[in-house]
Amino acid sequence: MHSPIIPWMGGKRRQADRLIPLFPPHECCVEVFAGGAALFFMRPQPAPVEVLNDINGDLVTLYRVVQNHLEEFVRQFKWALSSRQIFEWQKLTRPETLTDIQRAARFFYLQQHAFGAKVSSPTFGTAATGPAVNLLRIEENLSAAWQRLAGTYIENLPWLECA
Repeated sequence: MHSPIIPWMGGKRRQADRLIPLFPPHECCVEVFAGGAALFFMRPQPAPVEVLNDINGDLVTLYRVVQNHLEEFVRQFKWALSSRQIFEWQKLTRPETLTDIQRAARFFYLQQHAFGAKVSSPTFGTAATGPAVNLLRIEENLSAAWQRLAGTYIENLPWLECA
């Protein structure tokens, strides 16, 4: 069982131990509103066919980059610092000016440092109850997600088209 790679507003991380046992046996699992994909990452046994879908293009880009370009993604954080100033600079950076890997790194940085995992209008926040974000351990933390995403179809469709 793995952890979701980003915090997500409305995520099911805390309910996973109650929800996953309710899943009926199945051959295909389609998450039409993937979000942070807590149930996907925390399921002990993957389905033979799995699909993650979300309408948020930045989120989908993050999953695709972790799936296909983890090493280069991790390299984006080699000299990165956790700071309010860098957070604000990342917010000001226009995603359309970035490569997919840079865009995924920007989105990941903002989600890791945003108070309450807010996607729209995020504010820098730190928790007094847990450790600070450790950008040096990204590869270690994401290697399980990279393995879990292998063979998963990742879509960026309206939910009706995906379902």
